[in-house]
Amino acid sequence: MRELNILSYLCFSIAITAAIIASSFITSDFFYSHYLKLILFVEIISPIIGIILGSFGKPGKPKQIAIILNSIFFILFSLLALLNLCIMIFGK
Repeated sequence: MRELNILSYLCFSIAITAAIIASSFITSDFFYSHYLKLILFVEIISPIIGIILGSFGKPGKPKQIAIILNSIFFILFSLLALLNLCIMIFGK
């Protein structure tokens, strides 16, 4: 069960890394045309997987922290990434 908490933290760090990459390279045309949809998808899915893994983890403070961190990241960044991805896929 402890491994699930660690995997939840790993999903959180992957989501943060994806957000940093997306915000750093957004001005590059090559990145925008090739990798942005993939990065946004990772930024949306990682906190969801982290919340699910954290909910099945060992009870205690690490479980609560993992769920809270992934939830805050999902609310603050992933919803905006989801909106951006929907606009890119379906147009205006």
